Amino acid sequence: MDNQTTASTVLGDTIVAWLADEALLEAEPAALYGELCQRLRGVGMPILRGRVGYRVLHPLYDVSAMSWNPEAGVVIDLFRPEQTNDAEFLKSPISHALAHRLPVLRRRLTGETALVDFPLLEEFRALGGTDYLLFTVSFGRAGQNGIICSWLADRASGFTDGEIAQLQRISRELGIALKAKIEHSVTQNVADAYLGKRAGEAVLNGSIRRGDGEKITAALWYSDLRRSTELADRLPADDFLALLGRYFEMTAAAVLDHGGEVVSLIGDAVLGLFRVEGTPQETCGRALAAANDARRRLGAAPQVAAGQAIEFGIALHLGEVIYGNVGVPERLQFTLVGPAVNVVVRVQDLTKLLGSPLLATAPFAAAASAPWRPLGEHLLRGFEAPMPILTI
Repeated sequence: MDNQTTASTVLGDTIVAWLADEALLEAEPAALYGELCQRLRGVGMPILRGRVGYRVLHPLYDVSAMSWNPEAGVVIDLFRPEQTNDAEFLKSPISHALAHRLPVLRRRLTGETALVDFPLLEEFRALGGTDYLLFTVSFGRAGQNGIICSWLADRASGFTDGEIAQLQRISRELGIALKAKIEHSVTQNVADAYLGKRAGEAVLNGSIRRGDGEKITAALWYSDLRRSTELADRLPADDFLALLGRYFEMTAAAVLDHGGEVVSLIGDAVLGLFRVEGTPQETCGRALAAANDARRRLGAAPQVAAGQAIEFGIALHLGEVIYGNVGVPERLQFTLVGPAVNVVVRVQDLTKLLGSPLLATAPFAAAASAPWRPLGEHLLRGFEAPMPILTI
């Protein structure tokens, strides 16, 4: 073994040891990958471009990929499910390796042994690439999850046999280092999707026992789809689910877009909150803007589901609630409880009776500047004192 090969092996072993240490730490995947690529360049590996991709469990995306080059550093791309089945991907080296379960794929891009049989490799050769390596690293025997690493060389002679062996080993160690981080990301994505960002963070930070929670002052939002029982009975299941999706895009999405939290999707109802972390005026202003935005989205929407137009009522209230875990120890829900929640639900019921799609209580209207019009005092079910109700 010559001195250069010995030095390369020693330096490669050092990088493998560093990756093993990083697997125990909480570094972000992008920072870890960027430093790995820099270290490989630093020990003489002719890395022009590196890329690592892996599946993610996310409502919107199917795959996450990190690309690195010396000029741009690490760039993160997220791919929707339809993108991983389009014609461009199906003609890629990654698709070929996955389809044929190849642990290693190599293509020389220059010289007498060059084989440029994928359109992407033509692009790499135009960038100055000379040698392309791809490794698949599976998590578990089924091989359904793992990482795909690719490396592009810019040395005229490409990668040496020793470097290929080192990169295969390093790619495997990278998979080990990323596995826990990918699984943590999956957990976070699931918690965010099903609980909401703030509630998901609270649960993952240890609020998992019944009674864990806090009292907060918040602007509350409650919306409900009109004629939902009739529509569910009359429409085909796919049409009704499509209608529900459109309705939630108008209401729940408006809450999120204006800085609120969607606490619960209760059938076809949306319970949202806007925490008072600054002034009540600012918070109620955002909640009112979300309600107006939802009504604007409704006005801009075409009729859907066999000609059925969507209609819904929105109620807004300002009050104190308990935000935490309720249920039985084996099955909990992170939600809002308290009289203020009952108020906003009962006020939404009045949108049908009063013929106004947007109603607010007096505490909310006092904090949110708008051309409010009083609709009188109304006795809400379960409450002894009448509540002043207003609309715009």
